[in-house]
Amino acid sequence: MIRVVPLVLFAAISSAGAAPGSAPNDFAYGRVVQPNEAAVVQRVRLPQDVYEWVVREDLGDLRVYNAAFEEVPYAIRRPAFTEAHSPWSELPVFGLPAPPVGGEDGAQVNIELGDAGTVIAVHGATTGNAASAGYLIDASSIDQRVDELMIEWPADASGFIGKFRVETSDDLDAWNLTVASATLATLETDGHQIVVDKVELPGVRASYLKIRQLEGATPIIIERVSFRTKRSQLPDRHWKSLSGTSNKDGYEYDTGGKFPLDRIALELPEQTFLLTARLFSRDRAEDRWRDRGQRTFYRVAVDGMVVSSDPVAYTVRDRYWRVEMVGDDRATPTLKIGWLPDELIFLKQGDPPYVLAYGQADFTGRQWPMGGLLARLDKDVEIQTVPLAGLSAANVFGGPGRLEPAPEPLDWETVLLWVVLVIGVTFVGLLAFRLTRQ
Repeated sequence: MIRVVPLVLFAAISSAGAAPGSAPNDFAYGRVVQPNEAAVVQRVRLPQDVYEWVVREDLGDLRVYNAAFEEVPYAIRRPAFTEAHSPWSELPVFGLPAPPVGGEDGAQVNIELGDAGTVIAVHGATTGNAASAGYLIDASSIDQRVDELMIEWPADASGFIGKFRVETSDDLDAWNLTVASATLATLETDGHQIVVDKVELPGVRASYLKIRQLEGATPIIIERVSFRTKRSQLPDRHWKSLSGTSNKDGYEYDTGGKFPLDRIALELPEQTFLLTARLFSRDRAEDRWRDRGQRTFYRVAVDGMVVSSDPVAYTVRDRYWRVEMVGDDRATPTLKIGWLPDELIFLKQGDPPYVLAYGQADFTGRQWPMGGLLARLDKDVEIQTVPLAGLSAANVFGGPGRLEPAPEPLDWETVLLWVVLVIGVTFVGLLAFRLTRQ
């Protein structure tokens, strides 16, 4: 039954003969909303093709309709959560002894605990500057979620890359595998130092953590371990890879839409690379390029382990990008763009099905006065917790022709004025000709 509804609706849309801007078929494309029946407030995450087909940067050529083709008030907002972390806080760390030859877990370790469960000492552990087979991290004194660890080693360590596993426990007896493999590294290449010293955790709440090296040419000495907590979470980031076109000592890219970009990365086809580039962007093809700064990107593969640079953070909706390489220009880099989709919020008004329509070059946009209403609703309903409504596959409504502005209507007053002017000039010319003959 769910598949039949869009087909019936699209047939009705295609036959509707409403004035421009008053029906879904006046837009290029659209989708049927599959609402959350239990909620009055509907929340939809905008799909990729909306950004590829809208004409206005503010998404003003987007509408929501009910079954009677009546416009339903809506609001567009950025994801409510922002990316933030608590300050780094240090945790006590203790080295664990290496297991005896021929066994992995046979080392005798005596852990002395205080009254509150904090680790006072680990007897039998490797001490001093010798590398340990593993490290015990005491998190029993904190009442926070651990989302990320920062590992510190001696300043003179270099040329190191290794994989580590993280386990958690509340009683030092039963251990749970939390991170199967994480990479830590400190490398130097082409005069640049690459340091990977952080391990992401899936929101751990445990009294004790254990980190153990799995692979690596040389065991590394861990001197300090700090943690931090994410104060908020973000929806999944969407990614799109773009191929560039060589143009005037650089490479140019078209993202194909008005995406709310927040991350940019460059990649080369080689397994190992390090490149420095200056980035530029602009909203329209005829605009001047805006300098977005010089950035370094890398990917290093050593003994089957890969370390990559983090994408650069931006907040921009520019469609066109340009990359100018600094130094060695070996191959055309691939530009990766990342964005967090906007959310469309509307109230169920009229009968379903509801239609999301988008792509109309002749609209001036519309701002519905929903800001105050949503602010009040958010206190009672907590809109961010409302399950997302679904969307059907994209369908053609009015077609790509809606993306081109309609020709300017004929100005009959101007036409009439020119006709009168031509007739007048012709009459005066004839009169002058007759006078000349006489």
